[in-house]
Amino acid sequence: MNRMLKCCMMALQLLLFTTTVYTQTWQRTSPDSSRLTRTYQTKTSNFSSKSSYGKISENISRTSNTGDSALTLFGFDLFSREISEGASGAEAFTLPKKYLLGPGDRVGIYLLGTVQENIDVVVNVEGKIFLPPAGVLNVWGLSMIEFKKLLKQKLSQYYENFTLDIMLLQPKNVLVAVVGDVIHPGKYVLSSLNTVLDAIIMAGGPSEKGSIRGIQLLRQGKLIASADLYEFLMEGKTGDDMFLQAGDKIRVPYAQKTVSISGEVNRASIFELKPGAKETISDLIHLAGGFTDLAYIQKLEISRLENNGQRKLRYIDFNRIQQGDSTENVALMNNDRITIYSKLEQLDKREVAIFGEIRKPGIYPLEDNMHLSDLILKAGNLNRRAYTLEAEIAKIDPGEPTSFLKVNLDKLGSGTNGDTDIILEEDDQVFIRRIPRWKVGLTVHIQGEVLFPGRYSIVKDSTYLSAILMKAGGFTDDGFLQESYLMRPSSRTIFDKEFERLKEMRREEMSDLEYQYFVMRQNSENVERIVVDFEKLMQQGDKSQDVILEDGDIIVIPKAPIAVTVTGSVAKPGGVTYVAGQKLSYYLKKAGGASWDAKLSNTKIIKVTGEVVDDEDVKSFSPGDIIWVPRKEDKSFWPTFLQTVSVAAQLASIYLIIDTSINRN
Repeated sequence: MNRMLKCCMMALQLLLFTTTVYTQTWQRTSPDSSRLTRTYQTKTSNFSSKSSYGKISENISRTSNTGDSALTLFGFDLFSREISEGASGAEAFTLPKKYLLGPGDRVGIYLLGTVQENIDVVVNVEGKIFLPPAGVLNVWGLSMIEFKKLLKQKLSQYYENFTLDIMLLQPKNVLVAVVGDVIHPGKYVLSSLNTVLDAIIMAGGPSEKGSIRGIQLLRQGKLIASADLYEFLMEGKTGDDMFLQAGDKIRVPYAQKTVSISGEVNRASIFELKPGAKETISDLIHLAGGFTDLAYIQKLEISRLENNGQRKLRYIDFNRIQQGDSTENVALMNNDRITIYSKLEQLDKREVAIFGEIRKPGIYPLEDNMHLSDLILKAGNLNRRAYTLEAEIAKIDPGEPTSFLKVNLDKLGSGTNGDTDIILEEDDQVFIRRIPRWKVGLTVHIQGEVLFPGRYSIVKDSTYLSAILMKAGGFTDDGFLQESYLMRPSSRTIFDKEFERLKEMRREEMSDLEYQYFVMRQNSENVERIVVDFEKLMQQGDKSQDVILEDGDIIVIPKAPIAVTVTGSVAKPGGVTYVAGQKLSYYLKKAGGASWDAKLSNTKIIKVTGEVVDDEDVKSFSPGDIIWVPRKEDKSFWPTFLQTVSVAAQLASIYLIIDTSINRN
């Protein structure tokens, strides 16, 4: 007996464990009904360039620690233009005096007088030319003047009484190397009349870290010149822009020092400091194109990066620099930031305000000798609703009670008029009131199936709904009077505390009554419908259905439906074409039949008139009727089963205790 009871207890415990696990699994896998029913809302170089060099400027402005990502490195726009294939830069129109002949030069020789000859010669790879009757001449490295002198000397041995002229017809090509921090380093074939700048442009310009003020020209391993392209960009100077020779090497070093200047200058940008030069704040102002008219030069700000990584501010007076004070003209250092503030930023911001019946109400800057009429003019003048017999000016004095002035705007006219057109003071506030009981253009809007839909003017407290419907020409043949309605938009915003609380809850946390209220409020609109039976009003002449219209009313005459809507627990909810004489079963069958969880006994019919009736009370259907098939209530046998098992386990325990006690006795 005891063994049987123990087995029974173990079986009950195993059954309890199994049902608990199954219940938890069912809860995890069952769909969340709240997700199906709730609706969630979701608010939704002063030289610009669009080429890849614009990105270079951004990188430079970032790596130079200027602190202003809007600034770009000055000068890089020169290299932002695309160079067509085969272009070798702009050739010089004037032959330089120091031009030296070499292999590839094509020269024209012209003899006049007793002998007339036009000879076209090309310098060969050995630097020589053949000129009859003088023979072979070595001209490599000669200037044009030296070449002419040599020709005259040689030809004088063969001719008398002649004149000699020479002309460079085509310059030689030279092979040069562009190396260092450039976009496309390598060797390039250019004209001997091209310059260092042309070679840099052909190589794509300096890279993001390359210099444009310390470009080096190396010839036979020696530094011949350094080019500062800022002089070319700003003043067109080409003194340092050397002409190229075969074998030249152009090296673009790393840009070691940059500074930024922003604010009231004509060319706010990042500038490279010239290598080896001691440039000062006045030099930087010159590079930046000078000050604007609003520059506050009494206090220029210099932010300098210290060795410990912190920044230190210093302020200088540029007036003293202009007066010759060299102590104020400080030398610039790498990563300096110079800011030129505006005079306007140093002034107290004075304002006045105007509100009410004015075209552009708001806050305006106060200027000296500014009258009330001036402010009205700035604000676009009065509108039609303005009450001109009396306007109010509030005089604000901090720490003191506000005082008020009354003015008659009709006396202002077109200019000042005695004490009426007062001079405004700081913080004055002008209020233009509206003419009392001003009403213009009261209208209603009629939509849908009438002959002339649109807006109609009404008279306050006098115009009836029937009169407007008659003005609109009456209904069309498709007008559906049973569903027509009059909508009066509500001007009140009602805060529903209960609805806000329910929005934060899940479906299973709500009671059935709370859920019904939540769905009702969620589907409702913030409008008011005026109950009107349009059929009785317009077809039966029932004046009790007539209402006085108000401004903003909307009259909607929908189109007559041609279907019966089937919704709820059916296979294919939607509209079914109306067929006269058909019963409920026909429409349910067209909608795919009832679903497995449908409760057909509670089917409701919402008539087109708005009446809700049971299915057995419906004798016939009409277009626009709605058939609603409800869903069976969720039933779970698990709570009952668990309770039964629990009671059985308790009874078994009691029986075991009693049986044990009896056996002991």
